[in-house]
Amino acid sequence: MTTQQHSENLRLKEAAAFIGVSKPTLWRLESQDPDFPKKIRISSRCCVFRKVDLQNWLKSKEV
Repeated sequence: MTTQQHSENLRLKEAAAFIGVSKPTLWRLESQDPDFPKKIRISSRCCVFRKVDLQNWLKSKEV
């Protein structure tokens, strides 16, 4: 995985910080908001979110 590819994917803690919420809120958004991007399971203990998906979701929430 190149540095560019790595920066396009965010681990849970990074994803939560990127959208400005806590990790529990990130989990809640994923389970309750049908428009929220789905996490990508890398292994049994590792999940990531695509940064571009989170950016698009944030844009869709703008008023």
